[in-house]
Amino acid sequence: MSISLSGLMAQFGQSDTVRLLNGKRKLEPYQNTLKADFGFDARRTFLQDQWVQVAGLRAGVEYRRIHRFGVGFYFLNNRFFSRDFGFEIDESLVEYELGYTALYYERVLFFDRKWLIAAGLQLGGGNVDVYFNPGGLNDRVKHTEVPFSTAEFSAFVDYNITYWLSVGAGAGYRVVGRVPDEIRESFSGPIALVNVQVKLFKLARSIFDPEVKNEF
Repeated sequence: MSISLSGLMAQFGQSDTVRLLNGKRKLEPYQNTLKADFGFDARRTFLQDQWVQVAGLRAGVEYRRIHRFGVGFYFLNNRFFSRDFGFEIDESLVEYELGYTALYYERVLFFDRKWLIAAGLQLGGGNVDVYFNPGGLNDRVKHTEVPFSTAEFSAFVDYNITYWLSVGAGAGYRVVGRVPDEIRESFSGPIALVNVQVKLFKLARSIFDPEVKNEF
């Protein structure tokens, strides 16, 4: 689930046209700006053939309607256990925790009043914490901490239900590096994106300026 807040920051003297999949498009003055881009960022991904949820928070800017970039902070949103591991430990089950920070860039490839198509890239790194549970699942003992780097590629489509609410879906792939083979193979894999975007700031602005409802 994603909740976005976008506020007007500045406007420059740059060109008023951008290039999309269907050719050049002239931007409206309110589009040809720099805006804040804050939101919750959630995704589903495969870890050792299990679907798990990765939650995150990102903060950045949107420039000229087609460029979005900033930083995101991500972590596993549910407990993840595995019996397939390569650590020297006298246990049959380990638990993983994942946390990482990534720089992101998204390029909008097409947009109109109802639809948006975009592709994105994330580059970052973090740690995989490995635990074992000698006294049951709630008795955790940390075994090791493994740093890693990550690169993630994705493409997605958003649909605007109203001027302040949109839904979207997408897919991508994550590559994890600088780790032992068993972790790289376990944590590299496909991702699925399902988003709900509530534009709270735009909704609030529309109370005082009805023309905001026509912006997209």
